[in-house]
Amino acid sequence: MLAFVAALLLSIYFTTVGQLEAESDAAADGEFASLERVYSEGGMRELSQQTIARTAREGSMLYVLAESSGAVVAGDFQQLPSQPGDAAERLDFRFERPDEEGRIVRKRARGRVGRLLGGPILLVARDMSDDEAIADRITRALWTVAVLGLLLSVASGLIASWFASRRVETIANAALDVMAGDLTRRAPVRSDGDEFDGLAETINAMLDRIEQLMQATRSAGDAIAHDLRSPLTRFRQRLEAALEAPPNVEADREALRKAAEEADRLLEMFAGVLKLARVEASGNWTLQRIDATAILKDLAEFYEPAAEERQLGFQSSVEEGLTLRGEAGLFAQAASNLIENAMKYTPSGGRIEVRAWLRPDGRMEFNVLDDGPGIAPAERDRVLERFVRLEGARTSPGAGLGLSLVSAVARLHRGGLHLRDGLDAGGRRGLGAALVLPAEARP
Repeated sequence: MLAFVAALLLSIYFTTVGQLEAESDAAADGEFASLERVYSEGGMRELSQQTIARTAREGSMLYVLAESSGAVVAGDFQQLPSQPGDAAERLDFRFERPDEEGRIVRKRARGRVGRLLGGPILLVARDMSDDEAIADRITRALWTVAVLGLLLSVASGLIASWFASRRVETIANAALDVMAGDLTRRAPVRSDGDEFDGLAETINAMLDRIEQLMQATRSAGDAIAHDLRSPLTRFRQRLEAALEAPPNVEADREALRKAAEEADRLLEMFAGVLKLARVEASGNWTLQRIDATAILKDLAEFYEPAAEERQLGFQSSVEEGLTLRGEAGLFAQAASNLIENAMKYTPSGGRIEVRAWLRPDGRMEFNVLDDGPGIAPAERDRVLERFVRLEGARTSPGAGLGLSLVSAVARLHRGGLHLRDGLDAGGRRGLGAALVLPAEARP
């Protein structure tokens, strides 16, 4: 900013002073050319008369006519300021003149001097005293503006620095409070729309996510304990019952089989936790162009016989040419989880619809709708968290990781999972799960 102001002031100064000197040079050149024509047409006598006449005029122009030897014939000075060469040349010199009070003052003149056709010497100049006075006033004004501009720039810089340091301090204090354990602390946003507000909003969004993860971590222990207590208790009871009972090959094998089922359920739960953690890390996946239409059609074809076995109506509608940039295995897993979730909670005789299409906004939407019991609107955000199972689902198999895994896959693909009402079935609202992901542009 200071450099710009300095460059602007210098430009104004040199433009103004340069214009004054250019006007002075133009006036001197015009007079010199006029007297040169007089000499070429009327000779030395006519030139001398014109020089005397113009010298007698009041004004800022100065004239000197001298013989070829340099002796002055007529004009404002008794002698030439300098001896010229053969060609006319620019001359800038100082001269002395009495002012109105009789004091000798030194003034500046600028003009042209040269020999006319190799003979007499003619000097035509302009008194630059008035121009120098104007230049001095301009210089003083520019210096005043420069000093004021410097002071204002320094003051505004200090004020801006103070405000910036205060904003940074408030954000830093919020970060220190969070580090001290207060996860509800947030950086203040003043709604100014500046970079500090943008930084504070980004930090707050990060803190919101950290708080959600911390809450999920706190509740994960309770959820795991709740879900593991029953299978572990059954596991131990069956083993104890088998140990206390009289030896019986068939009974022992049955107890071992049921214990293995409980162990498989536990392993499945931990495998789900590990996969969810890996998806949320999102650093080890390679996203590439995948054919979403082919994957979804294969899944619909795979699950349709299973739905028929459970006496569920199953309809699918997948638009052709759906492609996206993602990881094929994770996308297929997410879509499978949504279909299996609908089949798990839809009662016999119900309906399931699978749809996929390209939305006008350029994103692909994969919808799984059922006419089951659905989920209350107040609970829909909560069921996307890990290990969250509603009371009505406690008796069904599962660990509460299916929808949280789908949500994590959606975030990995820069999309989202949205839950809404599904198919109406006479009092049941059903559930609609929409997986919305950015689609690749069609050829």
